[in-house]
Amino acid sequence: MRGEAAVKEEAIGRKPIVLFQRLSRSSFFLNLASVTGATILGKLISLVALGYPARKLGPKGFGMVGYAVSVSAYAAILLSPGLMTWGTREIARAKAQAGKTLLIVNLTQLFLACLAYGGLAVFAFRTSDPGQRIVFFLSGLVLFYTALTADWVFNGLELMRIPAAFGVLTSALCVVALFALVHSPRDVFRYAAIAPLSGIFVAALSYGYLYGKMRLPWVWPSAGEFRAALWSSLPLGGVMALVTVLHHANSLIVKVYLGTASLGVFLSAYNLLGIAGTVPGILGSVFLPRLARIVADGMGHAAQEAKLFAQVHMTLAFFIAAFMLVEAPVIVRTLYGARYAGAVSLLRLMAIALIFNYAICGYTNCLISFGLDHVMLAVVIVCTLVSVGGGLLLVPRFGSLGAAIAITGVDLSGWLVSLPYYRRAVGSLQLNTWWRPLLGGLSIVAASLFLQRLGLPIWGRAPIAAACYVPFVYGDMRRFIA
Repeated sequence: MRGEAAVKEEAIGRKPIVLFQRLSRSSFFLNLASVTGATILGKLISLVALGYPARKLGPKGFGMVGYAVSVSAYAAILLSPGLMTWGTREIARAKAQAGKTLLIVNLTQLFLACLAYGGLAVFAFRTSDPGQRIVFFLSGLVLFYTALTADWVFNGLELMRIPAAFGVLTSALCVVALFALVHSPRDVFRYAAIAPLSGIFVAALSYGYLYGKMRLPWVWPSAGEFRAALWSSLPLGGVMALVTVLHHANSLIVKVYLGTASLGVFLSAYNLLGIAGTVPGILGSVFLPRLARIVADGMGHAAQEAKLFAQVHMTLAFFIAAFMLVEAPVIVRTLYGARYAGAVSLLRLMAIALIFNYAICGYTNCLISFGLDHVMLAVVIVCTLVSVGGGLLLVPRFGSLGAAIAITGVDLSGWLVSLPYYRRAVGSLQLNTWWRPLLGGLSIVAASLFLQRLGLPIWGRAPIAAACYVPFVYGDMRRFIA
């Protein structure tokens, strides 16, 4: 009996080692770990530089570039953004056709980018401010980077670590150029050009990797295949076009009603929400091709994978949102300085929006992987109406805070619309798994407030508060890596 107990004890002790060995051989976890690590590194690099241009350019200059970015995003709607998601899914299903799919997607988008840039130029010439006009022309170069990017090809091939590395390179180039070229409000034109030019350079490197190192075959598609791809991507293209509209609507509304300086303060908080919201993109780039492949094999296993996918989103959502809520003053003060103090209340409200943003991403990405693209169209139509209508109604009354309220309503409304479709596809809403992350998030807030009263600095209280979250989600974490 004593020998059997010793064997069992040894087996239990080896479980973590066996689990680590299994994970190290898993391409899925290799992709997830590499994408997560590279994205976090890239975002940390960007976060270091996020407050720098805001401080050097001031709210007005920062707002000028933000305005141009929003208008350029609207112009990018003409690029049929659903093509890249369609291409990722097609490559995941038939990797041998990757070369042909790449040409279909990127040549179509390059042609559309030329048309979109022409439309942006017309809009720019109608602008009375000459400086803003130049910023439009420079920021609009991002249209060509969007058209030429090949990250989606690597995602479809389930080689996510490669675009993740290119993403870090892009962030590093932007930061080096930023610190080298931007020193005062007069450098606003340089700042507007940095991101698109760095992106185009790295996109060229990714083509070299695909055709030089990976020897991707050059297969010219027929005219019918171009038309079929564009037609097939239209539902997703419509969805992502509306996502662009709702994402930038409140920025433009703030600009119209409150001016460029107020837009700069609003964007300082909104950009932080964007950085905090990158995790669903990381998970989606890894899970979506995997889910699309599993769906082709059978819906039973895919439903279980989808539940896990959504649960991971919510576990991370409450953790990040809790820190955004309780540490907003420190975050804004550290990154932007005293001129952006008005962003604190905005960031706190956006922390609530972040929770529902993760929820809607986790649920709807599962539906996309199941091929239910029409559901996304219904979701984003509602979200767009809430975003535009809420902004027009609330910004004149409450200023930038009204825009933050509208953003919170957008994510909540979209998630509510997705629920019945998710329930039918997956079989469960998983609401019973929310209470543990919720309690964990409240523990972070309580611990941080208590430690603030004791005078402990952020670098000391943040690890302690984070540790308070672990007991509430330990079971979910084990289920994820099991």
